[in-house]
Amino acid sequence: MVRVAVNQSARNGAALWLPSREWHYVHRVMRARPGDRLEVLTGDGEVWLATVANSDGLITLDQLLVEASPIPRVITLYQALLKGDRFSEVVDRATQAGVSIFVPIISERTIVRDISSSKWTRWQVIAKEASEQCGRSDVPKIGPLSRIEEIDLKSGEDGYVLHPPVAYDRPWLQPSTTPLALVVGPEGGLTAREVESLQRRGFRPLSLGPRIFRAENAGAVAATLFLQ
Repeated sequence: MVRVAVNQSARNGAALWLPSREWHYVHRVMRARPGDRLEVLTGDGEVWLATVANSDGLITLDQLLVEASPIPRVITLYQALLKGDRFSEVVDRATQAGVSIFVPIISERTIVRDISSSKWTRWQVIAKEASEQCGRSDVPKIGPLSRIEEIDLKSGEDGYVLHPPVAYDRPWLQPSTTPLALVVGPEGGLTAREVESLQRRGFRPLSLGPRIFRAENAGAVAATLFLQ
């Protein structure tokens, strides 16, 4: 069944106008017509069964399918900017894996040093579409561009920096709901100086095993392990 996300909250029997982008997808791409059913992910994390009411984007909410529920573990992914459009792949894959917040960062080996407002908006759209596709009941947020020196753990938050040379100790085997911060470097990884600096700020080095993952895949793999 078609699923779309909207920013509004909802109530049974309410009528909503889908934003133009979502209506184009429902009407033009999926060929939905008045009377067809779809699922709507609302801004407060609920999923509703809805009916297309007319050919202009009006829908009615008929039945609550999934109530809003707290995320089992909030994961913030601090990901160094990557060449080309590979950060889009990070957002797509890590959204499906369960990351809640993305923060693009600049590190010593980062080649891309800034982002346009249109690219930031595109990443938020990708997060939204990935949430719709994988059946999440929430949409991750994209934070502002930061420098690696600005990263600090929040109170009560665990933190790891992906660093393959360290021992493989599998901390994800210890179940936890504590908020988690993951730091992933660019192509070529973080420098030893950067890893040491993050360690002084409370981050622990983390290996994902004997294989070295591409920068665009590592965050999604780590999130999947910690949420299993």
